[in-house]
Amino acid sequence: MKNWTISVLILLTLAGCSKNENQAGRLSEKAIHVVTAPVKSEKVITALRYSGTIEAYQTIPLTFQLTGTVKSVLVAEGDEIRKGQLLATIDDTDSKNMYQIASAKYQQAKDAYDRLKTVYEKGSLTEVKWVEMETNLQQAQSSMEISRNSLEKCRLISPVNGVVGKRNVEPGMSSISIGSAPIEIVDIRQVYVKISVPENELSKISKGMKARFTVSALGEDAYDGEVKNISPVADRISRTYEVRILVGNPGMTLKPGMVCDVKMNNNAEKETLLVPYQSVLSESNKNLYVFVADPVQKRVKKTPVSVGQYSGSDIEVLSGLTAGQLIVKEGKEKVSDNSLISF
Repeated sequence: MKNWTISVLILLTLAGCSKNENQAGRLSEKAIHVVTAPVKSEKVITALRYSGTIEAYQTIPLTFQLTGTVKSVLVAEGDEIRKGQLLATIDDTDSKNMYQIASAKYQQAKDAYDRLKTVYEKGSLTEVKWVEMETNLQQAQSSMEISRNSLEKCRLISPVNGVVGKRNVEPGMSSISIGSAPIEIVDIRQVYVKISVPENELSKISKGMKARFTVSALGEDAYDGEVKNISPVADRISRTYEVRILVGNPGMTLKPGMVCDVKMNNNAEKETLLVPYQSVLSESNKNLYVFVADPVQKRVKKTPVSVGQYSGSDIEVLSGLTAGQLIVKEGKEKVSDNSLISF
């Protein structure tokens, strides 16, 4: 009985010591000063955001209509050109000779026609012979026109105003060995911004809808456009729909191929949870989290979150928080899960 009593006394003594040590540890823990901010619930106008690519308003591939050896190329990529401007030529020696032969035959037939016309009018030429002369003249004229057209086809002429987008030809090349159009003309006085829209957002976009976008390559300038085309067929692989936005480009600073960030407001409000964007931290595996402050216990809890779009200096929280909670805005780098804090 005596031994049992001694054992109980020893256990009580050890428990008391442990409790005192824990209390001492808590008292020695230094509180970390932080600044907190509440999780706000606000109504915001939702915006649709996409990554877009600039395309030319019109692209015209030009090819030679005859085979031959390229004689000259008179333009380079990026050159502004006018309608009717000569762009390139192929060797026209054979075509020129054929035209000269055809012209000589036409002149011969014309002279014969003029000489016999008076004879025919006096009744001294048979009807059959006169019809033959008319036929010869028409055939000679047609042959001359064909040879003239062939000669003209040795010259590559621009059918529109625009800019040389691509030049795939050099002097000395054979026109039949060129794998693509020798010269490509683009009209970029207006351009399209092409975006891919998921099927669940397609109903939010309509023709005439306004859009604003920025191009990182051109700085912070914003450009405005209007939705012109919405594809009725989804891409078989991405299952997205192509939407094209028409934008004026008077200075032609927007170039085909540039990547841009597109924003469109659909004027619909929704209740959104917002927190300061700088309060959201990222782990090495890219998971996002914040520190939620308990004003009673004066401790923080590491809480995973998922976020949406930015709204000024705030960011939308999709999950992980509720309105009214306090999160650590400043001093978050000094705390860890369950850290003691002061306000």
